[in-house]
Amino acid sequence: MSDEQQGSGRRADRSGATAPGRRGIVQRRKVDALVVLAILLPLVAASALAATEGADPEPWADAPPTPARLTNASLVCAAAASSTAGDVAFSRVPGMSGGDVAVRVAEGDAIELAPSGDLDVRSGELTSVATGGDVLVTGEDAAAPGLVGGRTGPARAAAECRAPTFDEWYVGIGAAAKHSSTVELANPDAGPAVVEIALYGRHGLLQEEELRGIRVPGHEVLRLDLSQVIPRRGTLAAHVMVVRGRVATTVRHTYDPLGRGTPRFDFLPGQTAPADDNLLLGIPADAAGKVHLFNPGEDEIRATVRVVSDSAIFTPAGLEDVVIPGGGVRQLRLSQVLTEEAAEGAVGLQVVAAQPLVASVRVVDDDLGLVGPSTAIGAEQPVTSVVPEGPKQLVLAGAERAGVVQVTATDPEGELLLDEERVEVGADRGHSL
Repeated sequence: MSDEQQGSGRRADRSGATAPGRRGIVQRRKVDALVVLAILLPLVAASALAATEGADPEPWADAPPTPARLTNASLVCAAAASSTAGDVAFSRVPGMSGGDVAVRVAEGDAIELAPSGDLDVRSGELTSVATGGDVLVTGEDAAAPGLVGGRTGPARAAAECRAPTFDEWYVGIGAAAKHSSTVELANPDAGPAVVEIALYGRHGLLQEEELRGIRVPGHEVLRLDLSQVIPRRGTLAAHVMVVRGRVATTVRHTYDPLGRGTPRFDFLPGQTAPADDNLLLGIPADAAGKVHLFNPGEDEIRATVRVVSDSAIFTPAGLEDVVIPGGGVRQLRLSQVLTEEAAEGAVGLQVVAAQPLVASVRVVDDDLGLVGPSTAIGAEQPVTSVVPEGPKQLVLAGAERAGVVQVTATDPEGELLLDEERVEVGADRGHSL
């Protein structure tokens, strides 16, 4: 065959018009591949179907939560609100062996929690840190369980020493000149933390980009003065969410009469979750102020405010339910609840609703007082608190049935001031000691 014929043969071969022998080879290869796929695909499908129709795996058996040993715990105590506040003191719940805890302190307006040595914290005794600034203690292994703390001294406003939380709710926040709140975010760990704050007003969620993705550096305290960050009138509610790391949140509230007196301070308690039954105890019967209510849901709810007295829990005559729209904040004057007839023997309020809500009380007279929902206690949940010096009143309510509460008080050296005082409690009434 000549070169010309060979070249034309190659061209014809590529075009598919001639060279039937080569086309036949290609066709046989395609047929072979199709045959293989025709055999394999049904086998694969059959195997998958058999696996799908096989016996279901055994479902997880229902089991109660398994306890685990606590190996690391932190407490953060916010800086004092006044110069009269005393030292920060730490102790442990009864029965805990204790041990040394690491201490970090931020003096004055400092934001860094600097190392300050170790403390030996034991049950039944108070161990103090002399400072007016923020304090962080961290216990590990045997020194972790049972840590409690608080400020001593005759403080008019002392913040609770708090463990880090991941999700909290507040109502009664202010961002104006007269009522303003500062949110303090303390990071007990070396790595950074990230916090999101959702703010709500009378008509629902407020879109505030400044409160999203808040970065709190490790071992630092970040303070957000809402009257400077997002100035706004009216009473607000907040949902504080820690999306990375750990943070202890404290809300410091200031009431400024704007030239008519000295500013007053107190700390607004938070709620771990909205509740359909909130007990607000320790409210003076002749107090002036407001009840603040926030509905975190989407549907409108009706809240009933009742008086807790030493003889009964009741709704004052003529007091109507408070209607709260979804995502909205509403207020009710204390004078509408604690009327002259209803205030006799009153020790607090109860707020109930068909759906969970957030509640607080702000008392404004010679001083500022902020009250949040009370902590539940029980036979398996004893409570130990460190409180400032001076007269105290313990208020109890919410018992489901008749029972006895035992109260013991000690001085800083562990000497008994009150040796197992027994308070008989019952349902549907309040008690005070």
